[in-house]
Amino acid sequence: MRYLLGFSVSVAIGLVLYLGKLHIPGFVSLLSIIPESLQNVAIPLSSASMGIVAVAVQWLSKEQRSQRANRKVFFKSLRVCVGALFIFVVIESLAVVRVEVPAANATVSFAVGLSSPSKPPCEGLGRTDCISHELSLNEARINSYFGETSVNATKLLLLISYVVFTSSFGLVVGVLLISHDVSE
Repeated sequence: MRYLLGFSVSVAIGLVLYLGKLHIPGFVSLLSIIPESLQNVAIPLSSASMGIVAVAVQWLSKEQRSQRANRKVFFKSLRVCVGALFIFVVIESLAVVRVEVPAANATVSFAVGLSSPSKPPCEGLGRTDCISHELSLNEARINSYFGETSVNATKLLLLISYVVFTSSFGLVVGVLLISHDVSE
């Protein structure tokens, strides 16, 4: 029953990521830097993954583990967490284009990959100008122009790094709580 409760709570916490869509003043979610076309996939995957982590942490908490063993798991998890965040930031910085939409007072993100094709209609334009002035905000046109394979590879890498980051962060927190309980 505790496993089910832990799983349910983690899924609920994962769904809190939707708060980024509610535009709460002063709150900007990590989810907001992911292209909107990926958000409806990233949220349930991340929630499910964090639920699995919660069950694993519940199981670990029942094991008779030394403080040293918990420390090892904590630092390994922390390395994975920091590495996944680094990879996520690199991919987002190099392979995602943000386009300002003044009429909506918003910014829209598109996964485009690393390349900048020099072909009509965008010859001589940067990726942002190409999207905002030539391709419009039509994701199908953007994907076609930048190449479906490149766009899909970028989306996949963003999803994987995001899910690994959020899940490993949950594991770091869970192991920290277990270690606190062991030391008392």
